[in-house]
Amino acid sequence: EEMEMYVDLHPFTNTSPYTVVETMSLAKALVLFRQLGLRHLCVVPKSSDRSPIVGILTRHDFMPEHVLGLHPYLKQSSWRRLRLRPSMLNT
Repeated sequence: EEMEMYVDLHPFTNTSPYTVVETMSLAKALVLFRQLGLRHLCVVPKSSDRSPIVGILTRHDFMPEHVLGLHPYLKQSSWRRLRLRPSMLNT
């Protein structure tokens, strides 16, 4: 009876999602994001002794305001060096 309370989501899930290793740079992940037109990117651990998914990257994670909010030591002068523009995220 308890199993009837669950919804089977298998028909709606991607069984082979695109993934990146947690040690990959944000810049490389952005290139992959753009080339493939992704909306989400699963982050997996470098070693197999941890949970299978460490996190998920979304378009929001690449926005300059978001990155600077998380890492305020990356001042605007340093950020300009990366040359990430909002237009790079419009796929």
